[in-house]
Amino acid sequence: MDTREVLRPFKRQRLGFEGVLIDIFEPNKRNGFSYGLVFASVYAPNERIELDHVVIQMSVADFKRAQLTLYTRYYFTASIESYYKVTDILGITARRESFMLQNISLHKLRELPESQLAQPTAYVMKRINNIMLCKAGPRHTEEELIDTVCRTANDGSVEQFINEYTESYQQVIVSKRDVEDALYA
Repeated sequence: MDTREVLRPFKRQRLGFEGVLIDIFEPNKRNGFSYGLVFASVYAPNERIELDHVVIQMSVADFKRAQLTLYTRYYFTASIESYYKVTDILGITARRESFMLQNISLHKLRELPESQLAQPTAYVMKRINNIMLCKAGPRHTEEELIDTVCRTANDGSVEQFINEYTESYQQVIVSKRDVEDALYA
């Protein structure tokens, strides 16, 4: 279970990060009517902390002001906060402290043309490893994918490539209700 334990020493502090915006969750009741920004290949250069990915909430007003673009690398500052998850530890239900990033400062948010984090990042390697486990048999070897990643510009293009490549292996399950909704809509 990922608790982002490396963030513990920085709890309640604001740190500078860089990351590639790979997805945006639309506001809904479950997320408190705020946007969920998914950043991959997240790195705090001063602390040398690398995170696979993070989801950071942002208000609708701030999101509109920020004018963010998918697959763009950004520099931002965020505060480290904790929350508790219920988990099963050796058969016992317990609350476990986990760490997250929140409260991106719009004043510090800016595009970052090049990363201080070399490819392949932890995020990219995790996706490559998942591709290698596909039953369908990957079209490329791990070495070929790593070579492609290392030759691609490190400006968010790598994360876009690996996400699109991963999506080509994902299976979509269509339920009877999905078919009925499509037919009778």
